[in-house]
Amino acid sequence: MRRGLAGMLFFVAAVCLAIAASGWYLQRVAFDTERSGELARVVLRDDAIRTQIASTAAQATAATLGVPVEQVQATVDGYARTTAGAALMSQIVTDAHARLIGTRDEPVQITAAQLVELTRDERVGGVPPIELPVERVAVLDTARRTLDWAVPIAAIIGAGTLLLGVVAHPRKADAVFGIGMFCIIAGVLALVLGYAVPVHLVPALTDNVWAPAIPALAEYALPVVIVVSVVLVAAGLALMMGAAAARRRKLWSSPVAIHRYGDQHRWS
Repeated sequence: MRRGLAGMLFFVAAVCLAIAASGWYLQRVAFDTERSGELARVVLRDDAIRTQIASTAAQATAATLGVPVEQVQATVDGYARTTAGAALMSQIVTDAHARLIGTRDEPVQITAAQLVELTRDERVGGVPPIELPVERVAVLDTARRTLDWAVPIAAIIGAGTLLLGVVAHPRKADAVFGIGMFCIIAGVLALVLGYAVPVHLVPALTDNVWAPAIPALAEYALPVVIVVSVVLVAAGLALMMGAAAARRRKLWSSPVAIHRYGDQHRWS
């Protein structure tokens, strides 16, 4: 009975720890504003995001430069496609992402110094900072807050049940089986939460111009997610099959109870 209890505890621990691990990864993909700033070049591949930045900057500076808005917008858009432009806009991307998910209350601004670089013209150095119209998405804010408390709680429950499973004196095969379950569940959830949710669910929940930044970051990390998921699932299957084989060997090698031969002894 204690061995059966240990097996159940290892199953619960595997599920909780897998949820904690995959939830932590989702936090890194969808809600890490520092990462989005570092990968500004990836975010700025989105046409709608670049267009918002370029059109906002152009409308604020075209009159000062004495040129059509479309000309300034084309200049800013072209610069945003370059490595230097992405580096310049990294803070803008970071602030916009933070505003999107609800960790920033202040408006997202483009400073005069940034406008000079974006338009390639020093005459706009006296233009006041301009504001990008980035709005908070309530569902992303709620998801972020939920993960903030759900991930540590799942980790604590998983660690607690794992410890209880060890205390329950499990068979070695049960422990290996539990580790295998963790690997498989974690591998599957990594694909679901690390790719499917940010890439397919987030765009379906909001039409915010900056929402595509989250799918872009998830797609950029997809090769790593695939490799990790395949390795975890393969390792989990190997561990579970090894545990099953060990159980069979244990069963065949166990001595047969003497009372099963009682009748033969009486007749001999």
